[in-house]
Amino acid sequence: MLRLRAAAVSPPTRRNILRGIMVFRWLSFAWAAGVFGYEVYDRNVRSNLKTDVARPIAGLLIFAAVFVFLAVLTRLYWTKPDTAMRPFWIFGEIGLATLLFLADIWVYGSPDHAQALPTVWPVAVIATVALAGGQSAAVMTGFGMGVARYIGWLPYGESSLSLTRTSSLVLLMIAGWSAGYLFQRLEAADLEISGFRAREEVARTLHDGVLQTLAVIQRRSDDTELVQLARHQEQELRDYLFSGSAEPGDLATELRSIARSAEALHGFRVQVVCAPDLPTGTPGQTGAIVGAVTEALNNVGKHAAASSVVIYAEPDFDDDDVVFVSVKDDGVGFATDTPQTGEGLQRSIRDRIEEQGGRTEITSGAGRGTEVQVWL
Repeated sequence: MLRLRAAAVSPPTRRNILRGIMVFRWLSFAWAAGVFGYEVYDRNVRSNLKTDVARPIAGLLIFAAVFVFLAVLTRLYWTKPDTAMRPFWIFGEIGLATLLFLADIWVYGSPDHAQALPTVWPVAVIATVALAGGQSAAVMTGFGMGVARYIGWLPYGESSLSLTRTSSLVLLMIAGWSAGYLFQRLEAADLEISGFRAREEVARTLHDGVLQTLAVIQRRSDDTELVQLARHQEQELRDYLFSGSAEPGDLATELRSIARSAEALHGFRVQVVCAPDLPTGTPGQTGAIVGAVTEALNNVGKHAAASSVVIYAEPDFDDDDVVFVSVKDDGVGFATDTPQTGEGLQRSIRDRIEEQGGRTEITSGAGRGTEVQVWL
């Protein structure tokens, strides 16, 4: 059973789409009327060596009816754009487009003419149906119009489907499917943009208020339970504000997850800052980065006596397909030319990244903290 669902695009997007469809209506209708007028002049007035248009007056009356319909619809559109999506106007326009297909051969008197009577104007009808009723409704509308054209041919040719009629039916259905698909994509983009804007607005409101207050509580309170609660609430707010668009299992989500674990395990504060346009690497690359960062955090917990760590990730400046990740702490640091670099740094960080084709740099100094930088 076909399921009908309208595209739930935002009102501004919907009105822009309806405006575009309205312009297309008039341009395609003008072309259809112009082609018919030229055919009448060429065949009936100039008497070119072709069969006369059998019923020019009937054709002109049909086009006049379409013109009046579009004029009234346009007038209503300027005051209430969504009028074009009401059932009365949608079914009225479908009826007129179907009438043009049914009357095509009857008006001309023979199949011998270059274009169907409505030319491409029915595509505007199908697009409106796609916006109001969804992809399935648009496909069915295209199918119905294709069948109407076939029925209009029956008295003037063989009953079997010709390539011309089959092409019309298929192309009209494709137009319905394509319009429905496009509007579904616009709906998804609208939802993503709306969510991003809402999060930005909330972030602006909370960043200088609630988050700052929670940070002050953590620094100044002697109540351990209160400090832990404030830290937990701050992390939840940051996750909501800055990772709401991330997909489960992606690098940004994984980095925030291991940051929370490190905070709970070692007691220092971890801030994660990820650029929104991080490149998507392979699962092996993501796993290598996550493993390296995890080991870096473990080393901070064991040796650095740090109070805070910042994890930063962004596309590399020289190559957008490469991820740059930095793990920087405010701990005691060490001299990098001593054995304190240890097996953890060598095997779990450098080797892990190099196996995936990346590189690492570790900078530190006594009293200056340590920074692990990864490019992969």
